Amino acid sequence: MDTVADKPVAAGQEILVVDADDQVVRGLDKLLTRVGMIVTGTHDPVRARDQLLNKFFAVALVDADTPTPGGGIELLQFARDKSPLTSVVIMTARKSYETAVRAFRAGAADVVLKEPDVVPYLRERVVEAATDIKATADRNSLLEEVAESHEEFLRRMRDVAREALDLEDRVAGRTVADGGDDMASVSVVLVDDDQEALPKLERVLTGAAGWHFRAALTGGEALDVVTQMRPQIVIVKEDLPDLPGSMVVNTVKASAPDAVTLLYSPPGRSGRTGEIKLVDASREMSLVASYAEPGQLVGPLNEIREALRQKSKERRYLQSFRQRHFEFLQRYNGIKTRLKEELDRRKKAKFSI
Repeated sequence: MDTVADKPVAAGQEILVVDADDQVVRGLDKLLTRVGMIVTGTHDPVRARDQLLNKFFAVALVDADTPTPGGGIELLQFARDKSPLTSVVIMTARKSYETAVRAFRAGAADVVLKEPDVVPYLRERVVEAATDIKATADRNSLLEEVAESHEEFLRRMRDVAREALDLEDRVAGRTVADGGDDMASVSVVLVDDDQEALPKLERVLTGAAGWHFRAALTGGEALDVVTQMRPQIVIVKEDLPDLPGSMVVNTVKASAPDAVTLLYSPPGRSGRTGEIKLVDASREMSLVASYAEPGQLVGPLNEIREALRQKSKERRYLQSFRQRHFEFLQRYNGIKTRLKEELDRRKKAKFSI
């Protein structure tokens, strides 16, 4: 007794049977269902094409002469193009060398004669093809899971390293003021031809430590100052005596890309309110839609300072992590590269079978 018929070797795998003879379709349905497969049968190649486009079949059994002599080869070519992972077995009642050659050249996994004594072989061949495809899919899935696990492991290592560095700072008594944070001091360049603009801003920030301001009365002076001191924040008035404020901002972004740039228009003498905008990557976002007095800058500046502080901390964490785990990161990157290459190779292979 053939044990394959008693065991669901490829249970759950879907098989497409295409044959103009309904008796053949029913017979194969019964044969393959016994080994746990799910069979979709049809005598219509048009329906078969629709099935291949909308569902994955591990194996397609196609009669070479459905609907007309040689018509099955066209369906084989369609399946290889639209569902490259599907293994196609051509069935034929004709002992034709030409048919076999055409089928194999078109990408058939096998060519089987439609004879009673070949039925056991056909069943074994379908089971084998379906099992191989499932194993390939499982291996690919495992490789993808390994790659995801490596990424998750690295993220967790970075989180642990971040916590350890924070703990070291606390144990050593390091604070923001003495090196626990690179943003203990924030330098700001205010570009405004009004000489009273900077004193007004300094007065509203009197109670806040760590702000260091530098004034520039023209756009040209501002560019010189930015080049010399590399400030973290640059605040530029829109209307300057020598250059448009937008031009100054763009030049600052080019020479000091890490600097946060604000473009503002001060309130007018007639009671007209101004506006403060954040300029980032050639985009302008309104921070204060109705700017009337310097106190309105305090909130946005503190928010920017906190964002810079967080960015500085992340940079410090990353630098420390690289220094402490340099050899591990080399091995990790090597494994990651090999995993990616293998996954890419498998993806390319499945479309060139």
